[in-house]
Amino acid sequence: MQAGRGEMAGVNKRGYASLCAALLVACIGALSARALAEDEAVLQSTVAQPYIDMRTQPGRGYPVFHVAERGDKLELLFQRTDWIKVRTAKGIEGWVHVNDIGRTLDARGEPLAFKSPDFDSYTNRTWEFGFMVGDYDSTDTLVAYLGWHFTPNLSLELAASENYGDFSDGKMATASIVHQMFPQWRYSPFLTIGGGVRETNPRSTLVSTEDRTDNTANVGAGLRVYLTKRLLLRLQYKYYVVMTD
Repeated sequence: MQAGRGEMAGVNKRGYASLCAALLVACIGALSARALAEDEAVLQSTVAQPYIDMRTQPGRGYPVFHVAERGDKLELLFQRTDWIKVRTAKGIEGWVHVNDIGRTLDARGEPLAFKSPDFDSYTNRTWEFGFMVGDYDSTDTLVAYLGWHFTPNLSLELAASENYGDFSDGKMATASIVHQMFPQWRYSPFLTIGGGVRETNPRSTLVSTEDRTDNTANVGAGLRVYLTKRLLLRLQYKYYVVMTD
């Protein structure tokens, strides 16, 4: 939908509305290593089951390179998604699934209370990335973005999008500041403002046309909906101003 057009200081401004929905957004609060201990003391546990597999990296697809046996002491260093990096008394470091750590014993001989990422992990996330589909000026558009939450309310987002129309295609790269007013809500509204650059590629075969690159600015609003663990649904509406010579 073309929303407006005007002129200022020899620059044409074209306004476009964009409505996007993030159907599958990975919300990885633990992508950056989250320390398990808030002070200098490292949390320790004792292996209670016959053995625990230690892997080279956080994921079941990575090989097991060491086995911690019953009675071995483990230092829990930090967590990444559903995996915890541990260190044995011999200094061997590896990754153990959170469910296995939950069956180890603490200093009192009780099972260690440990759980997979939940809503608290979501609200304390540092990184967020995802993919969106939507409409830009009556054309289909795809968006990929990465967000860095540097405060509970503010985040910096980098996005790359591409739209496909009957008469032209376009690519756009933007940077935006996002303000989330109530980050502790499961249904959390947000505002965004930013700018970037857009490349338009006309499809015309009747006349000679050239690709065009223009600066853009945008404002928008949206809603984040927490689904489960690391997944959220994101709905947003943005208004773009494309500044052409």
